[in-house]
Amino acid sequence: MTDLERAALLDQLLRYVREELETGLPADQITPGSPLLETGVLDSVRTARLLAHIRTAHDVRVPPVHMTGEHFRTLETITDLILLLRSRAASL
Repeated sequence: MTDLERAALLDQLLRYVREELETGLPADQITPGSPLLETGVLDSVRTARLLAHIRTAHDVRVPPVHMTGEHFRTLETITDLILLLRSRAASL
């Protein structure tokens, strides 16, 4: 995956969170590095919706072992997780 492809994936996730998750925050307050759990952007319902989006839009299933605060800390860490899971699936 190139830097450009990573940036496109990150941008798509950012748009999804800003436009679809109904966080109650102004869109400009949600950035790629925003702490999603600490700011309440992600709660159990919004995390489930995000996981469903990742599965359908990016054809990536996030196994329970990867559903941690570390992986869902920011949109940047979520992007890296998707890329990691894609690369593992491609190597099988």
